[in-house]
Amino acid sequence: MNDEATPFIEYWHAVDAAMLKLFGIDTTDAGIEADLIASAQEACQTPEEFARWFGAKHDLTLLEQLSFDNHAARTLKIAALNDLCRTAMGIAGRLVQTSGINALPAADQSAIREKVETFDAFTLDNDPHGERDFGAFEHYRERIFWKIDYYDRTLSMGSEDPTDPKQTVRVLTIMLASEY
Repeated sequence: MNDEATPFIEYWHAVDAAMLKLFGIDTTDAGIEADLIASAQEACQTPEEFARWFGAKHDLTLLEQLSFDNHAARTLKIAALNDLCRTAMGIAGRLVQTSGINALPAADQSAIREKVETFDAFTLDNDPHGERDFGAFEHYRERIFWKIDYYDRTLSMGSEDPTDPKQTVRVLTIMLASEY
């Protein structure tokens, strides 16, 4: 494992441990750093806060360093927030899987989510605005699409400012291309 992957792996170990702890399962023998869980629990009240805290702690995004005076900087922040939503799936945003994805075996669903988390094949064709909000790939001869949309906190309309996590809920939808 390379050093770049270490924060990502630690993040998922922490997420797993937090979820196990939520359900009352002891994680002391799981090899998970107790201080990481404890500091996350002290700093965060929601999963979204935890995702932002962990990303900032390990400098996984440029969110705090960006100035939003121009379009390029706004696009960079949206892309960073979308990457966080995609890699902290279900924590830094909502996750929706269509009925076609849900009908697949659990192992295939997991493999598809992993492909979405690690997707990096962004091009001008699939990401013309540079926001990293869409991707497509093949899974066992089935075309899969994923898309991130931005909603207000009530999920009743689009977000007025997708660069502001305080007023934006990201929704990541994973679907079979045939369902589009």
